Amino acid sequence: MRETTITKKIVILLELLLVCFLCGCNQVAGLDEQLIVYGIGVDKTEDAYELTVQVLNTQTTSEANSQEDGKAIINISATAPTLIEAVNKIENQTGKKILYSHAIVLIVGQETAKSGIKEIIRFFSTNHKLRPTVEVLISSITAKDVFSNEGNGDIVNAEDIVSISQIGKENDDGINSNIRYILSDLENPQKAAKVWLLEYNKDEGKVACPKVALFKSDKLTDVLNEESTKGMLLIYKKAKNIVDSVNVNDAQLSYELSKAKSKIDVSFDSKKPVFNISLCADLELYNADNLAANSGIKLVIEKRLAELMQKAIDWGIKKNGCDIFNFCRYIMNANPSFFKENLANMEEILKSADYEINAQAKIRYMGANQKISSLVY
Repeated sequence: MRETTITKKIVILLELLLVCFLCGCNQVAGLDEQLIVYGIGVDKTEDAYELTVQVLNTQTTSEANSQEDGKAIINISATAPTLIEAVNKIENQTGKKILYSHAIVLIVGQETAKSGIKEIIRFFSTNHKLRPTVEVLISSITAKDVFSNEGNGDIVNAEDIVSISQIGKENDDGINSNIRYILSDLENPQKAAKVWLLEYNKDEGKVACPKVALFKSDKLTDVLNEESTKGMLLIYKKAKNIVDSVNVNDAQLSYELSKAKSKIDVSFDSKKPVFNISLCADLELYNADNLAANSGIKLVIEKRLAELMQKAIDWGIKKNGCDIFNFCRYIMNANPSFFKENLANMEEILKSADYEINAQAKIRYMGANQKISSLVY
């Protein structure tokens, strides 16, 4: 028993000695010693990357002595042959380490995206502090100009950009354009990546995301127009808040989709895939007070919905050979042997496939002052 007591005393004494040699947390940088990044922008010339970061201005005070010091966020840029060197330049010129954990958006200029985005996405995805849910956008102008907003001198906030990019869009793996899903699409040779396109009016300082950029391999190849983008959303069955219009008896009627459900089946006719795409949509129709009894309205709208989906397929599949709908997966599940035999030629298979589209609409007629009419189809 005595030996046990002596042993315990020795262990306690050694532990106390170890505590004396322990280092404190003096190596942990405070928030004012780091660049807290909210937005990241990447542009590329022939031989260099220009990295722009939108960061919290930790020098902001109520008695700021300059307009720049008084801003809540500021933009910092650096140009270098590689992204890691650009990061190093920013850290050297500010004397602070970049903290990515608060980043919410990564913007890549459209011209840069034409030369490929895989290297850019991989670089940021390997940073363990950068969340995989960071939204990726392709901008119609340079990413640096989006953040700087040279039109009126105000800074476009990264939070506002993300909010605008998500208006009216349902969360869905197929159209989600964050780092995780884009990298997955880029690594899958049977899928085509697609990213929301950020359109920016420098004079008015306004941004919008009404279109989708298509990628072949990792290079931007084309941009869907607004109608084809609506059709793409309908096929993805995530079409909440889509607004469109049709002409009936020389009257233009506007409608808004509140819900859309699509179903895709595939069969084979002489070894050629035949895709049957059916859509059920709930929508609200406006400006139809004098036409409410016209049974032809429903047929016109259903035809319009089918046309939108066909335009998306024509633009994405037949024009650009980009399987943004993951049709290959449907072929693989329906006929594995056919899929394996034609794997190397799948792009041409999808281009030559037949697409039969059928749309059904449930319509609520909205009368004066947005009162719901009693007529429902």
